[in-house]
Amino acid sequence: MPSKRCGFFRLATSVLLIFSITLLSACAPASSNQAVSKQPTAVVEITPPDQPTIEVRADSLGSTLAGDQVAREYNKPSTLMLQGTALQFKVTVPKEAEFTFSFDVATPATADAPEAELRIDQGFPVSSLQRLVFPVFYRNISSTFPKDRYGNDALIRQERDVRWTKVAVEDANFSQPYPIRVKLSAGEHRFDLTLTRGAMYVGSIYLTPFMPYPDYSQYLAAQSATDTSGIVLTLEAENLSYKDNTAVRPTNSRSVTVTPYDTYKLLLNTLGGESWGDSGTTAYYEFNVPQAGLYEISFRTLQNTRSNFTVFRRLLINGTVPFAQFNAVAFPYSGDWIDVHAGGDTPYKVFLHQGINVLGIEATNAPYLPAIETIQKALIDINTLALEIKKLTGNQRDPFKEWVISEYIPDIKDRLNTIAQNLIDDKDTLLSYNQSGASPESQTYQTAIDNLQFLASDPDKIPIYMSRFSEGSGSAAQLLGSLLPLLQDQPLGIDKIYVHSADSVPQTPSVSFFTTLGEDFKRFLNSFQSDPYVSLAAADDELEVWVNRPRQYVDLLQLMVDESFTPNTGIRVKFSIMPDEAKLILANAGGIQPDVALGVSTNLPYELAVRNALYDLRSFPDFDSFINIYSPGALLGYIINDSVYAIPETQDFWVTFYRKDIFDSLGLPVPHTWTEVLQILPELQRYGMNYGTPLSTSTTGGSGQKFYLATAPFLLNYGADLYSEGGFATGLQSDQAIAAVKFMAECFTIYGMPLTTASFYESFRYGTLPIGVSNVETYIKLLTAAPELGGLWNIDLYPATVLPDGKQNRYSTGSAQTSIMFKDTDKAEEGWQFLKWWMSTETQTEFQERLVLNYGKEYLWNSANIEAFSKLDIPDEHKAIILEQWKWLQEPVRLPGSYMQERELSNVWNTIVFDGTNARVAIDRSVTIINREITRKMEEFGYLKDGVRVREIKIPTIDTVKKWMADAKQ
Repeated sequence: MPSKRCGFFRLATSVLLIFSITLLSACAPASSNQAVSKQPTAVVEITPPDQPTIEVRADSLGSTLAGDQVAREYNKPSTLMLQGTALQFKVTVPKEAEFTFSFDVATPATADAPEAELRIDQGFPVSSLQRLVFPVFYRNISSTFPKDRYGNDALIRQERDVRWTKVAVEDANFSQPYPIRVKLSAGEHRFDLTLTRGAMYVGSIYLTPFMPYPDYSQYLAAQSATDTSGIVLTLEAENLSYKDNTAVRPTNSRSVTVTPYDTYKLLLNTLGGESWGDSGTTAYYEFNVPQAGLYEISFRTLQNTRSNFTVFRRLLINGTVPFAQFNAVAFPYSGDWIDVHAGGDTPYKVFLHQGINVLGIEATNAPYLPAIETIQKALIDINTLALEIKKLTGNQRDPFKEWVISEYIPDIKDRLNTIAQNLIDDKDTLLSYNQSGASPESQTYQTAIDNLQFLASDPDKIPIYMSRFSEGSGSAAQLLGSLLPLLQDQPLGIDKIYVHSADSVPQTPSVSFFTTLGEDFKRFLNSFQSDPYVSLAAADDELEVWVNRPRQYVDLLQLMVDESFTPNTGIRVKFSIMPDEAKLILANAGGIQPDVALGVSTNLPYELAVRNALYDLRSFPDFDSFINIYSPGALLGYIINDSVYAIPETQDFWVTFYRKDIFDSLGLPVPHTWTEVLQILPELQRYGMNYGTPLSTSTTGGSGQKFYLATAPFLLNYGADLYSEGGFATGLQSDQAIAAVKFMAECFTIYGMPLTTASFYESFRYGTLPIGVSNVETYIKLLTAAPELGGLWNIDLYPATVLPDGKQNRYSTGSAQTSIMFKDTDKAEEGWQFLKWWMSTETQTEFQERLVLNYGKEYLWNSANIEAFSKLDIPDEHKAIILEQWKWLQEPVRLPGSYMQERELSNVWNTIVFDGTNARVAIDRSVTIINREITRKMEEFGYLKDGVRVREIKIPTIDTVKKWMADAKQ
């Protein structure tokens, strides 16, 4: 079967290898410093010295062979490896040489993407062997794009494509031009392949001496085939056969030169663009060649995402890179669609056999690897030097204090100049690929060099110019750090692929200026028509649903409703995109509100419900039994007395993120309580690092207001009640609340945690905050946008607060988005049926699977349905931590005037931290303000009259919701 670079493994010299192979089973993956125990071996002798590829078949492993459907599709014996199993083999090498390794593998349809580590002689001679990523393939379930109800193309549903392929052992970032090479001395060597994630079938194993790809001239001279004539095969790029990453997806282009084209409808007529940039991601095309011979390959492409930046693609023919030039084909920046010939003005010719051939187009950043590695080394050198400077200065930045840094670090000037010179040398490499003009990337590169040269001119001034060295958005470290992902990303859009004879070069028909002008004018006139996706009008027999999400989500939701919900229930649903959820309040006031709204922020349902705008969902008789899919604490913010006015749709999680590599190098344990956090802080701060909390993050705290999601966990974990006197007064005056607020402030005033963090993700990535509490946003970024941290980070539970009696609390919030129904709807039963269908385990599971399959891991759906979330395609160990933390989920209860308590709690923290006010004094001031506002709001909503209680209010608890759930089961 076709695969990446399987043709690379050609033997140029005679080799005699003796293999002894054993399949080992383990309960868990062995650690990097732990060898797999030796087991009895089965010896296979390979005697032909001129055999081009040394192969060890699975039936020589002495293990149970797989016999299911997947195994039968492989024409040789195979075995199934599960997570934790290890494959051991020994090799006797007669002569020292560099070797590469490859495996025939297939991934089960339901398994996670397999990852493994390969030890050689019980160690890792190459660090890349610590994490190997094996491919998972996907394909369309149909050959034609489905239409949505407005006649526009929708994405075809994806499914896992279980296929056998020969996979070379490569670095996890797929940045190297060749597979991993390991120099083996003459003699016996032991190999241990341990599967650390997922499952995969393994067939034969191959060991091959390394040989570079031949030059094109050598390749062409070796071909006996002749040129073909008069043949042009046109492949529409959006109609790919299969791929190894769901982020590679069809997109729409409005260009008149793109095919297919429609003036008014949105057609998915191109592939890729911004979504196809990760190195190693590949699209495969199967096509039928009528005559064997030499062919040229041309493309209709667009790269306008990055100005004056050249991107690269590796071209594979039937699973092989035929010659060196196809290992990285350049595609230049262009403002419009252009024709690109593989080989430029003198196109390369490649041999294709008669019948089905496979073209693989793989994104690769290998040409930029020297610059990437130089930047990575520069960042390490800068951070190391910055740490040495901080140890001397105590992190002081007094501009009037003179430092003589050069006396304590004599070689500082040479070190700075060396970093700068290395960057200057590699800048030429960057410019050689982008000769059309100065790209933003090269300008950023030069700015970082200028900063380093400025500092090298007078190193003693570095302490007051740390903002140009290692800290701040304009520092050399931050500039280089921002440049890394830009060089690693290789975005490219493709409209068509031509496989053609040398005498039949395809030419895209020219489109006249007047034709283009006419099409633009038609679309301009059409823009005055109402957009059906944002239209607020639904037919009388339709349930009207507004969705506060981007169009990709709405398109998929409408498709799923039309496929299953409407046919099964007869209820037609009209979705509209809600660009601003503030319109809900205005729409309700104007009497044009929808029946149902999805994706509503967690703070809105209470404000609408207390004003009698929402439908009491608990009035439906099956509500209590339905909510068993949720964490009980997730509902607390939507309850008023015994009524519930919203149900959670998505759910956040707050967990501890930590860098395994940094903690291992420092020999620090991962803290599980706040007490343990404080114990490791001095060691972290000694090295210029710290602990990140939501209180310092710009989105949840930072220099602005500290919202409940950052402050409430401290109160809840200290056992403090948010309210007293039955909800008619604040609970901040209690001893538990005062202790919680004091600790919340002392984390910064005494223990020195960072007051502000522009981005925990970036700080975590660069190692300045190697541990901290963050949420799903950070999790998705680390999964999808930080390939260099693969296998170097993990998550753990939110730190527990240890009470005097030894009890440990680790409550955290989890507010995200909700679903609501408006009170004035005339389709309450239909709306409730829709909400139950939408939040059901079956629907949520399908929705999250289709989102990821259609758009990639960036669209990970964190469903509030715990059963559905448990089926999400993320590592099992991460899933277990998140599900365990959700057992401690507790949303703050909202009552009239509670917004003032949220605000004043933030003010108390700011007053203590920035003004040095005594905690009790600051709290007493705020208690007066909060109680005054609560009293005013209780009067407004009819709970007080002239200061006298006329209605009681029930304060819900987790036990309240648990009782509802338990009673429904009886």
